[in-house]
Amino acid sequence: MHTNIGIYRDLPNLAQYRDMRTSPMRAIAFGLLLTAFMLLASVGAVAGGRQEVPTPAAGRQATVVDNAGRSVSITLPVERVVVANRYNSELIRAIGANDRIIAVDMNTAQDREFWAEFDPENTIGRGQRELNYEKIIELQPQVLILPKNGSWEEAHEVLAPFGIEVLVISGYDTGDFINQVTTLGTVFQEQAAAKHFIEWYSEVLSYIESNLEGHPRRTVFLETLNDFATTFEGDFFYDMVRFSGGEHIFRTRPSGITGTVINPEDVIRANPDVVVKMITPDHALRGTGLSGAPLVAQRRRVIAEIKDRPAWEGISAVQNEEVYVMSQFGHGGASKLVGAAYMAKWIYGDLLPDLDPVEIERQWMEDFQGFHFVEGHFYPLPR
Repeated sequence: MHTNIGIYRDLPNLAQYRDMRTSPMRAIAFGLLLTAFMLLASVGAVAGGRQEVPTPAAGRQATVVDNAGRSVSITLPVERVVVANRYNSELIRAIGANDRIIAVDMNTAQDREFWAEFDPENTIGRGQRELNYEKIIELQPQVLILPKNGSWEEAHEVLAPFGIEVLVISGYDTGDFINQVTTLGTVFQEQAAAKHFIEWYSEVLSYIESNLEGHPRRTVFLETLNDFATTFEGDFFYDMVRFSGGEHIFRTRPSGITGTVINPEDVIRANPDVVVKMITPDHALRGTGLSGAPLVAQRRRVIAEIKDRPAWEGISAVQNEEVYVMSQFGHGGASKLVGAAYMAKWIYGDLLPDLDPVEIERQWMEDFQGFHFVEGHFYPLPR
């Protein structure tokens, strides 16, 4: 199939849309203008003898509740979607529907090995907050899938005039995993695969929960990518710690803290039993992950730097050699199930004799992603 790409050079500057959000009438006018350009594109394609991407025949409607709590009606079958955020693409691939994805964002496509099927020159923007609406309209998907921390409200307003639905799925949200995978199973009509995925996921968490019942909880400090940045209740990173059975030392923000970066003294006072630091390879786009693991030298360096922080030598985790690193890529597998499994084994060890996070990671990478197992995303490995 071919699309009439040339006509889109004359589309209005969609970046200007950001200035129209405060004026409903201007937004409506903007949508009408875009519609006119799309009609011109269709006429141009017919005149030039080129075949446009066909609109799927009207089918039955499926109504789902997305991660933003919206009821969204989608016409089935869904055969053409564009996806922002690699965690979303991973969930879709896990249920066998990745052949329905026609384009992704650059943060995903940068990984040329893990996402070899996607072209970095044909992306829908850098990420979920930096979407290229011109490209999305050109590709003519039925649905745009992006996470809750993306510009989904703006995307809905821009794309609705073209019949492109916006579905909010946050593949990193551990707490909403079952609902989201069920939703994807409905949208792509892959209910059996979604059910199998949910059962595998739930079995791991049920084992952790049941084996730790009645045992005292050990304390954890999870530091995200930036130094001294952490997580609080209500955040998806916090949920990963919670599902691991650990007790995060910060449930709420300490006094005087407004963002995610805390004072090092607060960690010293809390004296965590375990410290876990997230890292990403030096050559990855900032804040993203790659299937290639950070080099062992980087892993060791980060752990050494944490241990050498002023006055941290007295923290239990440092004294007992319980400082660990996990990669931005590795921890997020299966909505952070892989990260939770490694953390549970690091924290509780012998209380979870049958928990094998390496095997869980292997199953995720090979059985659900059709890839190969990659060592080095978690360091050091649980004893």
